[in-house]
Amino acid sequence: MDNIQIIPEKNIAIVKINTKIFPLDIIYSASYVFLDRAYISLDGDPEKQINVFIKPKENQNLQTIGQDFNNEIINYAVYKVQSEKAKELRETFMKRILATNLEGEKE
Repeated sequence: MDNIQIIPEKNIAIVKINTKIFPLDIIYSASYVFLDRAYISLDGDPEKQINVFIKPKENQNLQTIGQDFNNEIINYAVYKVQSEKAKELRETFMKRILATNLEGEKE
């Protein structure tokens, strides 16, 4: 993968994320999931590219952990898209539930 740089002497994988494709909130979400496995540091320009520095807490393959991070980014991007699609439906349900409850209180 072209967006993963490995620095074996420092035991660090750097994953370069294009923020025009993956916004900062998605990067934060994916980073949070990795906190139990690795030390995470973010750097870069939020308008262009964020570099995610991943230093595993235990002995792990750096390329694999970088690829796992890429997968987690996609996971959260899909979750966000699906959540936004369902937002209107959730709002409609809540309006109907509240309207039904208000009608029931009037009786």
